[in-house]
Amino acid sequence: MFTIFIVPSTLCSIFNIYYLLTKRTYREELSNHVIIFILIFALFFTLTDTVWCIFYYHTNSSLLSTPAFCLTWIYLDFAVFTSVIMLTAWASIERHMLIFHQNFSATPLRRLMFHYVPLMIFAIYPFIYYFIVFFLIPCDIPFDYNQLRCGIGSCAYVDTSFALWDSIVNSILPIFAIVLFSFALIVRVWYSKYRMGQRFPWRNYRKMLFQLLSISFLYFVLAFPAMVLYTAYTAGVSYDVGADFFEIGIYLISFIALLTPFVLIVLLPEFRATIRKIIGFFRREKHAVVPQAMPINRLRDYPGVYVTRTDLF
Repeated sequence: MFTIFIVPSTLCSIFNIYYLLTKRTYREELSNHVIIFILIFALFFTLTDTVWCIFYYHTNSSLLSTPAFCLTWIYLDFAVFTSVIMLTAWASIERHMLIFHQNFSATPLRRLMFHYVPLMIFAIYPFIYYFIVFFLIPCDIPFDYNQLRCGIGSCAYVDTSFALWDSIVNSILPIFAIVLFSFALIVRVWYSKYRMGQRFPWRNYRKMLFQLLSISFLYFVLAFPAMVLYTAYTAGVSYDVGADFFEIGIYLISFIALLTPFVLIVLLPEFRATIRKIIGFFRREKHAVVPQAMPINRLRDYPGVYVTRTDLF
């Protein structure tokens, strides 16, 4: 399944990133900044961890049988994907501020404190945290180059304090925040539109809302069910409960980074314009006007004359 999605996902990511960075109006819009970060991290995750996983599934061995590669693989797997999750969680929170509390971004200082600083924290924090976990905390688990990610993923849970922190802060809270804050945003927008009627500037926030809801839908379908079970396991429920469902859920979470570019590209006006041009091109080809020679009665002064008549088909 990874092989099917990886090429179109990569192309969609590049298309998204290109337009969001090159178009000044997109680049300067505050709501797009976190989307750009999410797309860049998702693309990087696809081109590293996903590609290496595909190689493993085809050969049953890691791409390189060295400790350095294994540490790099597990580090990027945890750090990059956690950054994507946390940035999406921050996007679900920030949308409330950008729509209903615009005073938080009214001045350059406030934009720095409530926009740029949180953005950088959620982008960088996972890399610092997992560097400590995988490179500074001792782990006695041996490298097994015939297992996925060399079988050292459990090193993140060797220390009980770090394991609890990783489960709650890096996994459970972001996923629940994405789902709950996205649902709350729908309710707030609907209520404000109902209460204010035509005075609510729906057009100003429609794209911002659809961006978030498109991504949140992926998390709700692919990640939230497994995360509910994971929360129960963390609280002490036996791992035998829903074990098969949980295993499938963990596998589905891997598709979030691959599918995110697809749900975002359909919101770009340039993409929709390109699709309309392609559809229009094929319609013109289908209804093209082609000259076709048709004999008519010979004229007295011009024997043997033929004229052309156009037929539509």
